[in-house]
Amino acid sequence: MLSGRTLALVSLVVLAVGLGAIPLIVREDIPWQDLVAARVWLGALTLLTLLAAKRQLRLPSSHRVQIVVAGVLLAIHWATFFWALKMTTVAVALAVVYLGPVAAAVLAPRLLGETVPRTIYIALGTAFLGLVLVVVREGGEETISGGSTVGGVILALVSAAAIALLMLVSKAAVDEVGPLVVTTGELVTAAIVLSPWLPGAVKQTIAHPVPILVLGVVLTGFSFLIIWTAIRELSVAAVSVLLHIEPISAVLLAAVFLDEIPDGLQWFGIGMVIAGGLVAARDASAEEVLVAPSNL
Repeated sequence: MLSGRTLALVSLVVLAVGLGAIPLIVREDIPWQDLVAARVWLGALTLLTLLAAKRQLRLPSSHRVQIVVAGVLLAIHWATFFWALKMTTVAVALAVVYLGPVAAAVLAPRLLGETVPRTIYIALGTAFLGLVLVVVREGGEETISGGSTVGGVILALVSAAAIALLMLVSKAAVDEVGPLVVTTGELVTAAIVLSPWLPGAVKQTIAHPVPILVLGVVLTGFSFLIIWTAIRELSVAAVSVLLHIEPISAVLLAAVFLDEIPDGLQWFGIGMVIAGGLVAARDASAEEVLVAPSNL
């Protein structure tokens, strides 16, 4: 039988591969505001249904403020990320946004007291450099010269900052309250923040039911539950490395469905990300990788 740590690793890798399909959905002719609102509301309703089945429809007083703050950060992260995807290339947006998990991994030992092996940071650096090779080549000849592209980079930077803060703020709450309650509270808060776009979200869901339902139910509700379950078992740094598989998956899916074939340098970058992920998975399964101290 798989241990909780091993199951978290396997689930996170499978999820990261699946999340690579999100850029394909974003390329649909759907306004980013409606798409973000639909994603959050469907994800929140999915997890609320699970909590109702478990008769746990109550936000505990412990860490309530952190959960609400994390929900606001989640709304900011997804809104600015989807907006950035409309203003610049997917490759550039991914490269900038993935600075967020890197920042969270670097800050986690100081802010959360995590003990992380040095090899995890080597894996993180390897994976991020590989990601840069992939997405910069994917961006092709496009440069950051137009005003809209600069705006897209700024939005992606805001999105990166939001996800870094989100990972750090939520860690202690997940450890104490549990991933299902924390994830549901965050999604419900984000849904309330994005409620002005709910009418458009309903309209777009009716017009594009399959991609939006997959995005909201599978790639949001269940995916966030998997991520926070993994963060409960692993260090933030290890999770950060493994999540770098997502943009690699996006490039490979684009090769299959959009005929955007990676070149030799991109394949080398993909290999770097996979190597970093394997190192992180090996070290994250060791007993010396600790989570946040119990007093947080």
